[in-house]
Amino acid sequence: MGNRDQMRAKKNLFQHVRMKRFNPSGATYPDPSKPPDGEIQSNVTDGSKRVKTSTSFESLFDSETLSDLTINVNNGQHVFNAHKMIIGLKSDILAAMLNELTPGSSEGEKPTLCVQEPEECANVFSRFLYFIYSGTVWLHRDYVIALQRLADKYEIQALLQHCENYITQILNNTLAGCDIPTRGFPVETVCMLQEDALQSTEVKDLAFKVLCFCFRDVATSERWPMCSWQLVCDLLKSEYCQAEENVILTSATDWMKKNNLNDKARIEDILINIKYPLLHKRVLYMMQKNGAFKNFPRVQELLNNAVKYHCFKDIPEAHDDFVGPQFTPRRRLPPIFAGENNNYAVEASPTSMRYSDTSSREDVSYLSSADATFTNVAGHPNDTGSFYVNKAPR
Repeated sequence: MGNRDQMRAKKNLFQHVRMKRFNPSGATYPDPSKPPDGEIQSNVTDGSKRVKTSTSFESLFDSETLSDLTINVNNGQHVFNAHKMIIGLKSDILAAMLNELTPGSSEGEKPTLCVQEPEECANVFSRFLYFIYSGTVWLHRDYVIALQRLADKYEIQALLQHCENYITQILNNTLAGCDIPTRGFPVETVCMLQEDALQSTEVKDLAFKVLCFCFRDVATSERWPMCSWQLVCDLLKSEYCQAEENVILTSATDWMKKNNLNDKARIEDILINIKYPLLHKRVLYMMQKNGAFKNFPRVQELLNNAVKYHCFKDIPEAHDDFVGPQFTPRRRLPPIFAGENNNYAVEASPTSMRYSDTSSREDVSYLSSADATFTNVAGHPNDTGSFYVNKAPR
């Protein structure tokens, strides 16, 4: 059972416990949560009808009126007047913390609930508390993730869902081609979302698509060397990684170099995801000449097949020899159209994909022998044979 499922089960248990009522006199009264005896709940005009009014305590937010509690965030960084009943009703976690509070040191002094939060969460604690009182919140890309963390920590499910929906909307808008600098998350934030255990599968999947869509920006960002090995492998493996193959190759080797990767198996697991037939012949020639992959048999085989492809691809009898993912150009992501009023995006039909085959073009500016050097480090028998691509100084 996942963390979210455990949280829901725990919430239901607390709600069940709260429904139990204690009546010392033993007297009975009609259960107000149900319709009158013998009557089925109905919306007809001649029967009973259940009505519900949305309750808001907005006017009491940070108000001294009836306040019986002070909330102190990060040793006085933010201090709020609060009300135990409201706080405890909205969050079981906060209710448990309130039960452990000691009374004020002097008569008439309110007890203080002290909480410690990361700086980004402390800065939005007022919005978090305002939601508890009013059920209303203003969401923005700059702080929605911090607000989501507070909602998760204190198990405010409604706020948690609002934050997730908003994050999903922003990611969908990015895929729809909206202006990323003004309406989307920075690529560093998208990387964090994709690797964040708090995020749902839907958010992680969308974040991954955005990283594919913006791969050039990701690979040149300061966050790229900090991406996990698994994320790097998944991006290079994706058919939707939006970059020329030489950019993908140099980005992969740059990540390995900055992480001082010496694990031969992991290096090979990264390099086998490159589509070598889509590289320019000059790049393949330099790799073969320098023996760049002699310590990586699986990669060397892919390189040999790529060389054969460029030699024999125009011969009709050889066409069946060059089939499979290695010889298939990467695809564009299916179009996403943002809904009206910036609402949730809708994915278009996959049939509207655009295909681009750059492997057969001779005029594409790929890396040439003047642009790149290939280094195969294998100084002694125990060396793993690290492989890097370095741009030569101009």
